Amino acid sequence: MSKPKQQGFTLIEAIVALVIFSTSAMGIYSWINTGLISLQKVEAVVRSEQALFAAVEEIKLIDLLEQSSGRQYVFGYSVEWQAEPLAPKQQGSSFNGSIGLYDLALFELQLSVYGGERLLGEYQYRQVAFLKVRSQEYE
Repeated sequence: MSKPKQQGFTLIEAIVALVIFSTSAMGIYSWINTGLISLQKVEAVVRSEQALFAAVEEIKLIDLLEQSSGRQYVFGYSVEWQAEPLAPKQQGSSFNGSIGLYDLALFELQLSVYGGERLLGEYQYRQVAFLKVRSQEYE
């Protein structure tokens, strides 16, 4: 008489299969978790960059000749800025070299972006401040 054929898994085969499955599942979970953490960090950088660009646009509206420092709150971030003049105010000129309508001054701006009390980044750029001091005369 012949032996009956074995059917199903033995206990050892089932344990080995579960160990292989759980090891691969932990690796996949770790990979997904790392991806989510990286995505959160990138999102935070993008939000702080958006706040920075919005603050730069707000600062463009400020008369740097009158106000050389300040703080803006944009998208939940605090942006502090400090403007230092690089050159004294001078008379502007038009495209053909004649006296222009504006006096100009060049400033170096330092911006610091804070998320709560934590410094997220510091940036530096130059900006021209202008003041209309003459009017155009038509003949």
